[in-house]
This record gives sequence, structure tokens and C-alpha cells, in this order.
Amino acid sequence: MRRDGPAREGEAAPWSQPGVSESESQDTLPQYGTCLVESGLSEGTVKNYLGDIRHFASWLAHTHAKPPLTVTEEDIRSYCLELATEKAHPPATVNRRLQSIRKFYRYASDSALLKEDPSLGIKLLPQPRSKGPRGLTRSEVGRLLDAVRRGASGLAKRDYAIVQLLLQTGIRVGELARLRVADVALSEDKAVLKVRGQGTSHGREIPLSKSVQRAISTYLGERPSSRRDPLFLSRNGDPLSARSVQRLVNSYAREAGLGRVSTYTLRQTCGERLLRDTGDLSLVAMLMGHKRLETAIKYVLPKQKDLTEVAESSSLNL
Repeated sequence: MRRDGPAREGEAAPWSQPGVSESESQDTLPQYGTCLVESGLSEGTVKNYLGDIRHFASWLAHTHAKPPLTVTEEDIRSYCLELATEKAHPPATVNRRLQSIRKFYRYASDSALLKEDPSLGIKLLPQPRSKGPRGLTRSEVGRLLDAVRRGASGLAKRDYAIVQLLLQTGIRVGELARLRVADVALSEDKAVLKVRGQGTSHGREIPLSKSVQRAISTYLGERPSSRRDPLFLSRNGDPLSARSVQRLVNSYAREAGLGRVSTYTLRQTCGERLLRDTGDLSLVAMLMGHKRLETAIKYVLPKQKDLTEVAESSSLNL
């Protein structure tokens, strides 16, 4: 039964739950906030997550007189429906709130605060495709990679490693140009790319799939010797510039009959596929180096896996 006012004195506090003291229940949100901070999320992202959960908790208290840790799937559906209809929030806003709810209940389930995650069966609202850049389809990715493999420049192995990295890690072209040999760790138990933070870019480690590992290993086997340590070198042994990377991607895209494709197109492709594979907006935002969670909402999503598994099982792992 819906109520218009806040919970009255003597009624359940928003975070209390059966069998648990009010003081213990009130610790739930601060503990969750600590978990978010320790996971490496930015201060702004943590603030947004906690704000969304407080809003949901307040809505539950006012409309259903129940605390968040007794919520049902139907409660979450009702909340999202109200945001979309009565409040007229756009799909992106509703989906962001739902992502926050999903992340909290995944934490609550993993922490044994709940037996089951009530948010698992709830899908995100469809979003109209923006007029901005779109990612490549799987067949277009295949055509682009084939064009690079057929390259006759004598630098095809280097170029193939570059395109695979851009497609499967989503790094920015400037980040790629700044990579050093030491930023790539290719061991049997851990294969990662270290991306250095600069400007609007977050420093981070990105797991590498087997196909990216093979492409980089093959290139390193033929990489010209140089006193410099940039990962990617030009024919003359100089560091490869971001402009040169843009040009080579454009050239191979034309050879593949794809028209106007840029390094940003490859980044967009990676973001879209990772969100489709994981469904965890914060993980993908972190992996893509976004400082603001809202920036990553442009990709579109459904279901979580460990990022290392995602790198391996990604539909881009060709």
C-alpha cells in the first residue's frame, strides 16, 4: 500500500531488517560505500551509487513501509516503472538507477545479507540509438581483421596487434601511442595491459584475451630493435604517433569496404560488446577508463562475469 509521507515514529527504519539489530542494519550502507571505494571507483561514482540506493530506500519506506534488505523483484520493477512513467525519467536515467540497485544487491548477496539477489531477473529499458558513432558488428570486425592480415606493408603483424588491442581493450588512441614494452605482461597465469593515466584518462590494468596475447607476442618477435621502449614503432624505429595509428585504421577500414571507421569506432565497439557481455556498468566504466559512470551509459548492457573471463569469452575474441 502506497503512503505519501515518510515512515512514522515506531515503524521500521529504512535499513532495519527482521532478526538484525537496527544499529547493525544501519551499518550496511557505510560498509557498502567502503567496498565501493576499495574497488577503485572514483569519489564521484561512489557518491552516485550511494545516492541512488538512498533514493530507492526512501521510496521503499514511503510506498511499501519496508527496508531494502527485504525487497522483492516486484518492488524493484515497481520503482523502475514509476521512474519511467510518473516521473517521466528517460531510459538512461532509469537504467543508471537500476544498475546501482543491481550492484548493491549483488554486494548484499555476496556478503550473505540476502539469500538471493532480487534484481537478477530485471532487464534494462531499451534505449534509442543515438546519432553518435556506433560500434562495428561482428561481421564488420571480421572484415577489418581480414584486411589487416592481408596487409602488404611489411608491418602487418604490428598493425594487427594494434587493431586487436584497440578492439578488445577499448583503449584510447593516445593511450596506445604512450604504451611501453613494459606495460604488457604476458605470463601464463596473468596477461594484462597496464594503461597509464593522463588527463581525463584513468590508469588501469586490462586483462588480455588469448587472441590479443598471440597478436602482441607475434609482433614483439619481429619488433625492430630500438634504444627506445615504446611498444609500437614506425618503420624507422621511432615511436608510432597517434596520428599514424588513426591513418592506418582508416586505411584498413577502406580496404575492408567499411567506409569511415576511426580508432574511436573501435573503442565504441569494445564498450558496446563488453557491456553486452558483462552487464556491469561500473566494471566496464573502470576498464574503459571513464571517470564518470554516466559517460559509460552510452554503450548499452545485460549480465556480469569476471573481467578475465569476459576478455576470453568476448564476441570480439576472433
